[in-house]
Amino acid sequence: MQNNHIVIFGAGGFIGKHLMRQLTKEGYRIKVATRNPYLKGYLKPLGSPGQIELFKVNILNPEEIKTILENSDIVINLCGILFENSKQSFNQIHVQFPTLLSKLCNDLEIKKLIHISALGVKEKHKSKYIQSKFLGEKNIQNNFKSSVILRPSLVFGPEDKFFNTFASIAQFSPFLPLIGGGKTKFAPIYVGDVAKAIVKALELNNLESKIYELGGPENFSFKELMEILLKEIKKKRFLVPVSFNLAKFQSYFLQMMPNPLLTSDQVELLKHNNIVSGDYPTLKNLGISGTLIRNILPKYIYRFRAGGQFG
Repeated sequence: MQNNHIVIFGAGGFIGKHLMRQLTKEGYRIKVATRNPYLKGYLKPLGSPGQIELFKVNILNPEEIKTILENSDIVINLCGILFENSKQSFNQIHVQFPTLLSKLCNDLEIKKLIHISALGVKEKHKSKYIQSKFLGEKNIQNNFKSSVILRPSLVFGPEDKFFNTFASIAQFSPFLPLIGGGKTKFAPIYVGDVAKAIVKALELNNLESKIYELGGPENFSFKELMEILLKEIKKKRFLVPVSFNLAKFQSYFLQMMPNPLLTSDQVELLKHNNIVSGDYPTLKNLGISGTLIRNILPKYIYRFRAGGQFG
């Protein structure tokens, strides 16, 4: 393993930072492809001197991608966005880039491509996010046989967008919204387990593309997750049911923010459960049991209590 060179796209994100440490412990050499290498210096201390290199790459430029892929063995794509803006679209990040990347991996005879998608991906979904994820997956499967597609549910851990966002809202708001009545189910998975799954996927000897659905050991409704959060931060807030129609109306205004709290596409996503279907292998098939929320959430969400870790 120590001679394997890995190229990672999206290494500076939430999953990437947890993955990098696990890969460097295993002895992998890592090339990080990023738009702004001068802003990603914090990644280098995650490995030994010289083990991690940063490269400036435009992910829609074939020549720049080809240059960083040359003399590499494995490629990991962590790139993904939750909402569109003037600079990035679902089609660019979830369809065009994975298509281009998988073609180049095939041309350059890369040993393996691991692609992070999303749980719930299916054809003819009304969500643009899911539609783009589906097309990206299909194009990867058509272009590169030795690919592994991982579909995680809601990912939690330090710096997560879910618990940290709602805990922040609970700091000033007397209520938290339950979109669709809070009935949507999730299978929250710890970010460390997603990183473990990626490392395990590196060891797979697959000649055909494989898909894994990654969910945690327990399923929770949206309402149950809010109750768990409020208990951990020791706050009492009203949980107010909001219909999908009202949430969609509100989203038209909220999605105009630089970092939208809610978009109309996300409302569409919440109409569907986000749990493993049973149609694909899961975390257990990779030899990972999964980490319980109650073992992780208290370790980082305490900062939202009145007295912090002493509250």
